[in-house]
Amino acid sequence: MSWPKLGIFLASLVIEIAVVSWSAFHPLIKLGAHVTDVRGITIAYSNMDVWFLSVVKSCILCVLLAPGRMETLPAGTPDSKKGWQLRLMAVSWVPSIYELFLIAKAAGVAVLAPESLYPAWTEGEDAGHPFVGLLAMYTSICAGLCMSVIESWCAQSLVAALPSHTSEEREGQQAEGLADGEECIAGARKGYNKKGGGADAALRAPLLEAAEEGRGGAEARQQVGANGEGRGNGKGKAKDKEDGAKKGVQSKTVWHLLQLSMPDWPIITVAFMFGIAAALMQAVIPYYTGLVIDYASIEPDRQKFKATIVKLVYVAAACGVLSGSRGGLFTVAMSKLNVRIRQTLFAALVNMEVAFFDVSKTGEITSRLSSDTSTVSDQVCLNLNVLLRAATQAAMVLGFMFSASWRLTVITFILVPCVMFISKVYGRYFASLAKNVQSELAAANSVADEVLSSMTTVKAHAAQDSAMAAYANKLERFFALLIKEAIVYALYMCINTFLPAFVAAIVLLYGGTLVLAHTMSPGALVSFMLYQQSLSSAFQMMGDVFSALTAAVGAADKVLELIHRKPDIPPEGELVPANFEGRIDLKDVHFSYPARPDSLVLKGLSMSVAPGEVVALVGSSGGGKSSIVKLLERYYVPQMGEVLIDGRDIGVYNPKWLKRKVALVSQEPVLYARSIRRNIIYGLEPEDGVEPPSQAEIESAARQANAHDFISSFPDGYDTDCGEKGVSLSGGQKQRIAIARALVRNPQVLLLDEATSALDADSEAVVQEALDSVMGGDGVPRTVILIAHRLSTVQNADRVVVVGNGRVQESGSHQELLDGGGVYASLVRRQITHKTPSVSSLAAGSAGASISAHPSRASLRG
Repeated sequence: MSWPKLGIFLASLVIEIAVVSWSAFHPLIKLGAHVTDVRGITIAYSNMDVWFLSVVKSCILCVLLAPGRMETLPAGTPDSKKGWQLRLMAVSWVPSIYELFLIAKAAGVAVLAPESLYPAWTEGEDAGHPFVGLLAMYTSICAGLCMSVIESWCAQSLVAALPSHTSEEREGQQAEGLADGEECIAGARKGYNKKGGGADAALRAPLLEAAEEGRGGAEARQQVGANGEGRGNGKGKAKDKEDGAKKGVQSKTVWHLLQLSMPDWPIITVAFMFGIAAALMQAVIPYYTGLVIDYASIEPDRQKFKATIVKLVYVAAACGVLSGSRGGLFTVAMSKLNVRIRQTLFAALVNMEVAFFDVSKTGEITSRLSSDTSTVSDQVCLNLNVLLRAATQAAMVLGFMFSASWRLTVITFILVPCVMFISKVYGRYFASLAKNVQSELAAANSVADEVLSSMTTVKAHAAQDSAMAAYANKLERFFALLIKEAIVYALYMCINTFLPAFVAAIVLLYGGTLVLAHTMSPGALVSFMLYQQSLSSAFQMMGDVFSALTAAVGAADKVLELIHRKPDIPPEGELVPANFEGRIDLKDVHFSYPARPDSLVLKGLSMSVAPGEVVALVGSSGGGKSSIVKLLERYYVPQMGEVLIDGRDIGVYNPKWLKRKVALVSQEPVLYARSIRRNIIYGLEPEDGVEPPSQAEIESAARQANAHDFISSFPDGYDTDCGEKGVSLSGGQKQRIAIARALVRNPQVLLLDEATSALDADSEAVVQEALDSVMGGDGVPRTVILIAHRLSTVQNADRVVVVGNGRVQESGSHQELLDGGGVYASLVRRQITHKTPSVSSLAAGSAGASISAHPSRASLRG
């Protein structure tokens, strides 16, 4: 429900409560000896269930809300199963609650005022107590709300069963989009087949999916190159999808926040009840204040004066206790919502695909997780607390004001339309301004995070001044928006403060005239002025709350965008095969990174790795070697082609199971601020839903990685803390712990992405010895794919694959490629020319000397 419609709905409820409160205290019109209740219950002398008012309210709400609901309902299709279950439940228990409310109303009135059912505010000594009318009024309102739920659900069910013009237009758009998509598919297939490729199935699937969504014609166009290659351009589709999701999240922000708060509904319900009771107590205080003045001046009565003072103290004490209880309960709900939003957002972030983090700044994501989540939870709960209090207080006060003087009440509301218009304009502008403030703050946090996380690089290049200048620039833009926000808020507060004071002056002028004419007592005027101030305070609080809520909604939009964003690579595979060999096949793979969709990294690459085979990938930088590893880790998915493991698409496997079977050792391993033991078993802890490795298994993996000796030399051994990002360990030590972390999983497939390129000669020798053990020297058969710029690390590989320009250029053993005199031999000669120490053995090999292989493999001869 949009903000204007929600405001109209709340305003109608406030008006209804105010009018029925007035009718409970000051019955100006008797609607006959017997008044028919709007819900079909006849109660004699009922001057509170005003039939005409309820009918008008229902008509207004139907006219304003029903068309929008009809447009959003899935017309022409049956309602969801869950929706029908809710409606069946409503048929049984909602009417029962409604009847209970009516029974409570009738019983309460019969017990407290059996002589007339509804008391009237008379001038005599036998006047009925006003609280009896309030009790009946609110039980009746609760009953009406229950019936409104039934009416709404019935209307939705009827609308959902009827076809509409909207559904026909939607079907026409989908058909048109499908036709356009088929044309794109045919054109792309024709262009691609110029090369003789057979990727029709791979190309058809994403395009047909886009076409079925009604956007295929515009978003699935193909880029056909000079050589006849074609590939799908899904960038427009992804952008439109993101924009559509963003608009949907913005329109349902409040509803989503309420959904996140639903687990705390018992606490919120009790707090709301305390708030209603506190508002009632607070509304009674001016009434007793006026009586005190009258008893002390116009009709001096010491006994009534003292009794009224005692009642006033009791009411004030009860108001304080109820208000404190309400605030405490809302604080608990606020804290629980804060934790829940953080957990939900963090869970959404860790399930995002790697491409999301390629295009998103870490500082902005951190800002969403820290400051924005706090803003949402704190502002929403705090302001919801104040809003409920202010709305209830306004409704109560209105009833008392009408009962005191309807003329003064009408004067009070003369400027209400003006205030509502100003609040609406201000709210819209402030919401957009608050969103910009959050964006600039996130940008500043991103700069700070980037600098602080790479402080050694900043100091090494003496870039402190430029870093401070960049951060200051972001802060200046942030500060400028804050100043603009403060000016707008100050202007709004100036108007919002002056108008109530101006209205109060007019009310005091006219009320003084009534007192001088002896048509109103001084105590009644004082009570009304207090009510007027209380009403002004309530409206001012609601205005402030509206401004704060709009700011919170601006921050919530950004948080909910991340929470509701669907990963492009969903972890939906479930296959866990009993036998896993580790065969790898890449078939005609075309791939480009999401950050650079127009630059292909892999261009029709095909290669196979047999189970237990050790394959080395070599080639110049940027040729696509690391991209192959990233596809095997399923960080990304190719635009065309297939990535298969054991003959099945990599996406069909259970992701957690697959990560235990396919392990990676990267060039720059990441260690966390925890013990060495916990770093080795990272991802295999009880929280991950698996049985953690034993200490013996951990030590065995560390020995294979040549890490056990240096770990044991530490005073705390495996309990030694690695420090943030492993700062307390050397590069070689971190790399060997990373190898142990991979080996403790006992993987069938091991990926080594330049595991020694960042190490010095001594560390490289130790790590290389560990890698030699991993590549079959330990007697455990496993498929190994290793990437190396230093050609000395490939001498024990079964096969060398030269990757360049996104394709496989050469493939064979080290000796075969040297004898072939191709790209691989050229790389060897280039390193020999540059006197690279790490290839001395290869140099000797190329001159005719032998290169000793690992004992478990055949020797490679030069």
